[in-house]
Amino acid sequence: MAITPDWLSAQHQCRGVFPVRLASLPLLLDARGACYFPQQDWLVVSDLHLEKGSFLHSVGNPISQMDTYATLIRLSSLIDDYAPATVVCLGDSFHDSRSFSRISEDDRQLLSRLQQNVKDWVWIQGNHDPDIPETMGGRAVKTLMADSVQLAHEYDPGADYQLIGHYHPKCQRTVRRHRFRGRCFLMTESLMIMPAFGQYTGGLDIDHEVLLALAPKRRRRHYLLYDNCIYPPVK
Repeated sequence: MAITPDWLSAQHQCRGVFPVRLASLPLLLDARGACYFPQQDWLVVSDLHLEKGSFLHSVGNPISQMDTYATLIRLSSLIDDYAPATVVCLGDSFHDSRSFSRISEDDRQLLSRLQQNVKDWVWIQGNHDPDIPETMGGRAVKTLMADSVQLAHEYDPGADYQLIGHYHPKCQRTVRRHRFRGRCFLMTESLMIMPAFGQYTGGLDIDHEVLLALAPKRRRRHYLLYDNCIYPPVK
């Protein structure tokens, strides 16, 4: 996919796209919670947690079980817009090991159709889904490299540059006297932590000690996602 200034300007106005760099790689942050790699033609999403609704229902929570469908439909719109060669799901794509048996046939077919729209579909294994069966399509790997950037689910202290998920970062910002709270991309010079993409995913505040250890205040940048807009760091 060719990214031009006119295309970028139009996308920023209608959906919210913000360009950043991680190491030498140009990236596009999409306000819907995805990251696009123009040079590799990869669309990356993290922490789908498919079938979390059915898991919660199985333990007595009368929550809607339409989360898998809703998550896949949102992912479908991103695939339509970017037409990527590859979709990379950055771990915890399924909520638990029994998700594969609980997913409905309709949702399984929807997932299959999405996979057929791209050349390659990569499941990076997470702590919730370390063993993704072949019946889910695509291919499962522990890590993936894009030039010098390692894509993995969890933080690797041995990696020079990395893009990870796992933590579901959230933050709070005040914009024009209005206070907003929502998912965010969290970055340092060597690390990007993706927001969770799933319908029923909570989050960890960027001021939590766990995230402060990875992205201290003086080194971090965070990009709040709210109502299909990205709010970049205040300069």
